[in-house]
Amino acid sequence: MRSKSWKVEGRRSLWLCMALLLAVSASANPAKLFKEGNKAYAEQRFDDAVNIYMEAVAEAPESAQIYYNLGNAQYRTGIFEEAVASYEYAASMAETDGMRSQCWYNLGNCMVKTGEGLRETDPHAAVSCCQQATWFYRMALDYDAARSDAAYNLEMTQLIVAGIEEQIREQEEKEQQENELITYIREKLEEFIERQTQLLETSNTGEPQQILENETRELAKVMEGSGLHADIELPDGTKMPGPLKETYDHTVLAADAMAVPDQPTALTELIAALGSAPEDPNQQDGESDEDSEDSEDYDMDYEESDEDADMYEEADPFGDFSEYEEIRGVPPPNQTEMDILAEEIRNQERRKDKKAGEYKAVEKDW
Repeated sequence: MRSKSWKVEGRRSLWLCMALLLAVSASANPAKLFKEGNKAYAEQRFDDAVNIYMEAVAEAPESAQIYYNLGNAQYRTGIFEEAVASYEYAASMAETDGMRSQCWYNLGNCMVKTGEGLRETDPHAAVSCCQQATWFYRMALDYDAARSDAAYNLEMTQLIVAGIEEQIREQEEKEQQENELITYIREKLEEFIERQTQLLETSNTGEPQQILENETRELAKVMEGSGLHADIELPDGTKMPGPLKETYDHTVLAADAMAVPDQPTALTELIAALGSAPEDPNQQDGESDEDSEDSEDYDMDYEESDEDADMYEEADPFGDFSEYEEIRGVPPPNQTEMDILAEEIRNQERRKDKKAGEYKAVEKDW
């Protein structure tokens, strides 16, 4: 026969197990987690919000609203790539056009932010990101033509793209000029080496040597005029030698040796100048097609298939998750007043031709 104390202890253990199960069940309740995530988000504890929403989507992976708020929290913490994935999930599962429009709008904001971060280091990739953003804003307008914020961000993103493309053109022109200069310098140094070798073999230190000295000094002045011979100051205050600094120094020493005249030293310095010059860009292998494709748009099919749609037809068993936040815009681009004015005039002309029902211009309150 079991003792009374055993029965009491057995009941206590049973109640303890039930309490633990209830606690685990409560902590895993997606509706509760969703509210906790919203609270953390409202208090600007965005890292905490991300973690809580992640727990919530693990319990309710078919909830568009939870994924949407997860994307918002990830956006606020600056992890835009992850936010993009969350918004895409939310858009694919959204049950209303308004929710879909908001997802596409925030996807556009993510891509603009990503593009801004790449503008200095990889402007081609920045253009690609911003072009994708314009596509997302158009999708937002397709689902809600009255979204003035999406219409405005679309126009401003097109301005950003134009600005970055102009920056790329200017940089390419500068690089082309530098490449032509380097080619010219290398050709002249090769010519001077050949002429100095002939003068050394014939021991000719007369007028031909003086002419070569003058031409060598003129070449040094060309390098000096380019500014590529000087030290380059880095953002941290340190300096690094310019690409033509060593070449310039050897060229000057060669001209000084010709003036003595010290032909062997002059030849040695000319050879050193050519050896320290940057490689001839015309002889370098061009960039492969594979390299140029690294920054191309990723091609994604955002159309939901019938199969995918069937997956989300069931009602949400976890109740209403409609308490989602909105993200308003992205910071204004770095454009001059004349650029914005000129673009606005063009936009006004285009708007006159638009049919009724399409989006209208809005105040520039990014």
